[in-house]
Amino acid sequence: MTAPSAVDNTHLEVRHLRKRFADLTAVDDVSLSIERGSITGLIGPNGAGKSTLFETIVGEVRADEGSILFNGKAIQTLSADQVYRAGLARTFQIPQPFPEMTVLDNLLLAAPGQLGETFWAPVIRPLAIRKQEEEHLQRAHEILEFTTLSRVAGLAARNLSGGQQKLLELSRVLMGKPELIMLDEPAAGVNPALTNLLMDRIHALNDQGITFLIIEHNMDLIMRHCQPIIAMANGRVIFTGTAAEAMDCDELLESYLGDMSTVPS
Repeated sequence: MTAPSAVDNTHLEVRHLRKRFADLTAVDDVSLSIERGSITGLIGPNGAGKSTLFETIVGEVRADEGSILFNGKAIQTLSADQVYRAGLARTFQIPQPFPEMTVLDNLLLAAPGQLGETFWAPVIRPLAIRKQEEEHLQRAHEILEFTTLSRVAGLAARNLSGGQQKLLELSRVLMGKPELIMLDEPAAGVNPALTNLLMDRIHALNDQGITFLIIEHNMDLIMRHCQPIIAMANGRVIFTGTAAEAMDCDELLESYLGDMSTVPS
């Protein structure tokens, strides 16, 4: 990964972002900062604007107003593939693998900058293509080993369990060597054992320097693993702080989190 060139430790910054759909303002003047090396949690009720914020940050939809800075550079006009190549990747709440392709092929397809996709390279650079393909294959196997999917590498992606598909989502984005990964409800529909495994892998990647921004409704997971926590409602950021501060915020508890008395400290 490229080392930060600035003293500022801000990895991702959103400034006064707005996204409208007809009469609905899904993201309404949102400003937030994600610190380099953090695991930040993003919470809020359904319809709060969290997923739209994700889509806008990664270039899947275009913001109507505001700016998005990644490593200090504006990215709000970049396409989704350009944002991915810049080192900012996301996963989806509902995994979206190519279902008939094998797990291994899903990873190989996600590798960016493939020489074999250019028109003349297969003719004039066959050795370079072969070398790159070998490197991608080695990296894919290393990632599958890391995410414990090696034993299912030859299976069609549609045959994986829900938890394994979440691990496949993470595996695919790792092929792009991202600096920051945005996870959309990684624990949704996943059994506790695989959730624990997924969070263990996230912490291992975080220890290697990868930053995470996680949307999640599992409040136990958020409180245990995320620092800081950002809360949204009605398209706006209404809270930023620690898990302990969230527990003491009456408005947040009453309006968005419900009874937190059973959440482990």
